[in-house]
Amino acid sequence: GSGGGGDKKEKMTFLQRFLAPKEMPPRYTPKWYGEMVLLCTVFAITGSSTMVLVRPAVSEVLGLQGSMKDGPWSYRICSLVIMTPLYSALLVLVGTVFGRHAYFRHFSVKMFSRFGIPPELMDKTFHETAKNFRKY
Repeated sequence: GSGGGGDKKEKMTFLQRFLAPKEMPPRYTPKWYGEMVLLCTVFAITGSSTMVLVRPAVSEVLGLQGSMKDGPWSYRICSLVIMTPLYSALLVLVGTVFGRHAYFRHFSVKMFSRFGIPPELMDKTFHETAKNFRKY
């Protein structure tokens, strides 16, 4: 196209377009509901996968028997220490497969920042890109 805005998009590679932030459709439209289903699907797959991977890791590899509900505390603490980074990594991975890399990368960085890790350590553009991700 001969417009100023269209040229940039045409020069992007498939991978750049795939990894770039996606525009959120207007609220309560069919496309918006589709986007919500996609986001919830990514969270569901990630949460289930994390549990499937963490439980055997804690019991088989570390030799700790128990559950989050019944304890012991060593099982609970080790589960959380293993689960948190694994969940974040899987969230970005699954989100990328579903074409929402930027959204889930931002979400992961924000999650770690709540544990006191400065977001700038993981993503130099965190504060610039934060305005692209409002709450839905």
